[in-house]
Amino acid sequence: MCYDVGIMEALSFIIYVVAFLLAVIFHEVAHGFVANHFGDDTARISGRLSLNPLVHVDPIGSIIVPLLLLLSNSGFLFGWAKPVPVNPYRLRGGAVSYRWVTLAGVLTNLVLAVLAAIVLKVTTQYLGFTFNNLGVVFFTAVLQINIVLAVFNFLPLPGFDGFNFLTTFRPIASFLTKTPLLNPLFLAQYGLIISILLLFLLMPFISDIFNFIFGLFVRLFGL
Repeated sequence: MCYDVGIMEALSFIIYVVAFLLAVIFHEVAHGFVANHFGDDTARISGRLSLNPLVHVDPIGSIIVPLLLLLSNSGFLFGWAKPVPVNPYRLRGGAVSYRWVTLAGVLTNLVLAVLAAIVLKVTTQYLGFTFNNLGVVFFTAVLQINIVLAVFNFLPLPGFDGFNFLTTFRPIASFLTKTPLLNPLFLAQYGLIISILLLFLLMPFISDIFNFIFGLFVRLFGL
């Protein structure tokens, strides 16, 4: 089916928004699911193991930031959902269990990216679907967005999964306790601002990481 250019752009915009929301929701649910598996049911009791977007959407991170990036043709899409509540002190296995909780979101994004790559491989190379097919556009968006989220979330910045992952190692946690970076009040006031500033400074490096991983997927799956 052929679409007018304007209609195709509008449909692609909607598709990318839907793919983004799915990626961040699965990311957050994964944190809660793994935490629940290890004994912390905080997310389950809070109703955050649901795939209902309304319980996960953050007005700034899930709507405003992604829309601004899309409308500005920034070349990438990033954002976040409301963090799933996790109480590390209720986890069986202590720091090791919390380590898996911190990894759950990024690993889920990578799994979704792999599944999208497989679908693209089959549909475009074996079934003959063209790249302007809406289904192909959707799975291309799923592939790209999940790689971006995996890269961004694993950065060792305050509030990101990569930072939380590092705190599960005792030597690093001991060092960080001597700084304001593990102070909840400091992080609540300045954590997001610090992380956003660092993101802008590190953007060329982050782009290189994304391009490397995306290229790896392209070569691995022959896309």
